[in-house]
Amino acid sequence: MPSIVTAFVDLRDVHPFVKWAGGKGQLLSELDKLIPSQFNRYFEPFLGGGAMFFHLVSGGMKFNSYLSDINGELITTYTAVKDNVKEVIRVLQTYETEYKRYPSYSKEQQEYYFQLRNARNNIKSRSVVEIAALLIALNKTCFNGLYRVNRRGEFNVPPGEYKNPLICDSSNLENVSNALTGATILADDYRNVTQNAQKGDFIYLDPPYQPLNNTSYFTAYTSNGFGL
Repeated sequence: MPSIVTAFVDLRDVHPFVKWAGGKGQLLSELDKLIPSQFNRYFEPFLGGGAMFFHLVSGGMKFNSYLSDINGELITTYTAVKDNVKEVIRVLQTYETEYKRYPSYSKEQQEYYFQLRNARNNIKSRSVVEIAALLIALNKTCFNGLYRVNRRGEFNVPPGEYKNPLICDSSNLENVSNALTGATILADDYRNVTQNAQKGDFIYLDPPYQPLNNTSYFTAYTSNGFGL
């Protein structure tokens, strides 16, 4: 009888696959002090880049998770990476190859960025894989890794200036896909999602900041923004 080989997945190095404004990656050492030693289920209703979720997973914790965000495009991307990571990687590799055909900071490279941005804004029948690959590619090449849309829902962030951006981090995307196995991923308002929480669950709430003034104002994570 042939032996059964069980694959071991090491998730110690898993980390966010997109940069998100307001992410707490640099504050995790402080947030560690607030994480309960035991909990039943994990809820992260302002998911963004998922820094806390991936931090918990990389620390070896096992739990059922409910990951959600009001940004449907972001949640579609998470779902595609979870269910179709190899296809997402394949498309991203194409984007990276095309982007890096041109010299860094060149007009041609910026023009290719605008091609990607136009594809995101104009193609109405994109597959979930294309939606995910475009969001990731734009996140890696736009100014400061921002996600910003206008009232029509069009992505309007200008190109960034990067010497050699890693557009397709295949290894981490594979790890992310494995980390998301079994997770419930929802595009929904935080008030709806947290209604299902019970005593003993851990809810990590990280909403957008209240803007201090007009120059620090940023709530354009969706076409409707965020209000009080």
